[in-house]
Amino acid sequence: MLPFAWTSAPPIAAAARPMRQPGSLTARLARSGTISVDVLSSGWQPARPDEAAILGLARPGQRVYVREVCVRRNGQPAVLARSATTRAGIAGPWKGLRKLGRQPLATLLWSDPGIRRGLFEYTRMPGDNHLPARRSCFWRKGQPLVVLEAFVNLPWPAVGWLPRQRRWMATGPQGTGLFRQRRTGFQSTTV
Repeated sequence: MLPFAWTSAPPIAAAARPMRQPGSLTARLARSGTISVDVLSSGWQPARPDEAAILGLARPGQRVYVREVCVRRNGQPAVLARSATTRAGIAGPWKGLRKLGRQPLATLLWSDPGIRRGLFEYTRMPGDNHLPARRSCFWRKGQPLVVLEAFVNLPWPAVGWLPRQRRWMATGPQGTGLFRQRRTGFQSTTV
């Protein structure tokens, strides 16, 4: 579903606010509608090169457990998501990933205060739509879970579409465009 080589890019300005918010994306979506989850695939797949690096695998192509879903708000696609973890992760602290079914990943991620989230990375998906996307790595008992989220049906509340430009603006606050998440919030950084 989301097979592409990750190339980091600044978050798109109009989408930056929802993309850089800490906490549960599903909970924020649920504030403005009914949420449902369609499981597109779940099982073993070869790790992409970017996933292999984040997961600490010796080489790309090693098998990882992947769950791909479409999160819908009010019946309309809102987010395409891909989660990937190692054999040790799915056998250990991330074993609940196999049992989620149509439940959102948030039920697993936000139920354990011991889970830590790494920094966000941003990109634009290849293809005609250039969907804004983010990813981060969650850690539980020393095992990683990489989560990629592509934002489908923007605009959302508090996200402004720029119809005359027919694209999302590509600069961040004060022209920086890059954000780093801390456990307590976000910090804008320059390159």
